[in-house]
Amino acid sequence: MNQTITIENFKCFAEKKRIDLGGITVCAGMNSVGKSSLIQSFLLVRQIFDAAGFYRDTAVRDYEIRLNSVYGLQLGDSQRIKSSMDKDDIFIYIDDIRFRLCSIPDKPMQLTIENMYSLQELEERQGIFSKRFYYLNAERQGPRKYQDITGSDDLGCGIHGENTFHLLREREIDRIEEGRMFPFDKGKRVNTVGKQVEYWMNYIIPGVELNVKELNDLGISQLEVRQQVFDTGFMSPCNFGFGISYVLPIVLSGLLAEKQGMLIIENPEAHLHPAGQSRIGYFLAMMAKAGVQIILETHSEHVINGIRIAALQLEMETEDICINYFSIDHEKGEHRVERIELNERMDLLKWPDGFLDQEEQDLRRLRELRRKN
Repeated sequence: MNQTITIENFKCFAEKKRIDLGGITVCAGMNSVGKSSLIQSFLLVRQIFDAAGFYRDTAVRDYEIRLNSVYGLQLGDSQRIKSSMDKDDIFIYIDDIRFRLCSIPDKPMQLTIENMYSLQELEERQGIFSKRFYYLNAERQGPRKYQDITGSDDLGCGIHGENTFHLLREREIDRIEEGRMFPFDKGKRVNTVGKQVEYWMNYIIPGVELNVKELNDLGISQLEVRQQVFDTGFMSPCNFGFGISYVLPIVLSGLLAEKQGMLIIENPEAHLHPAGQSRIGYFLAMMAKAGVQIILETHSEHVINGIRIAALQLEMETEDICINYFSIDHEKGEHRVERIELNERMDLLKWPDGFLDQEEQDLRRLRELRRKN
């Protein structure tokens, strides 16, 4: 598991910034304070690892890293993502592994790096260097009648969830280990991927059933959904809103991600009711307990509370949960990343201004307005 990431001269991180990681790492904070920059740093490092695998057994050590399109990155010109005019290079450290990314004068949409590490040295660190790495972008596919069969499962569900139907069909009879199996109903103990996806989806969005089939002649996978409370057959996901389509790739990725591998998710709470947000937090904490290193960016206190509930029930160690609060110190003009520690009761030991306090502020404002009336 990766313990820290350190970023220097990349976007908002002008000076060297060390950020702690845990079994499950939560990135919280206002908009445009560095959460996405952290995730993009991981995606740049993953490209380096991919290149190391491509050039295995060769003498090639100089790689060109693309700033756009790969892993959904849209960083634009290399000069615009540097924080300081006084520094030419971007540095990213994973623990004590150091990468120096340099501009290419005639290729502004790329960076170059001389990789000093063998593929074996990187693989031993696991996490972002695991053989299978899954990433789900905030902009996932909404309801679709079908998805194209791409023929490749290397990226799991795909960064937008575009390969979810096919992957579910391909892996539905695979076995799931005990630590990831649905724990709340002794009657739901079938340990196949297909059944466990069904159990967890029904927990997060109650009453849904899924059915996947493939039309190989057309090269498409098709998902159908049914709600148990209604006397209808299976129908298109287009009849059920965005919640099912957005959360299904998260559940499938969590169940399939390899131990000591990494799963990065942006906004797992999107299109979910608060109860569903809490439950996806519980699910992700349980996947972390089973050995998947999870990095998630969220604006939802319900997701965080779901993680804390799971941590207590599953007897997770406090150091396994890393909640990082991103903010801006306007007086000093710098971005800050502050770890919110927890005690053995999963109480938050810090509560900085702006950290999940909007409800309290709104209620205070309501009381003030009512007194005036």
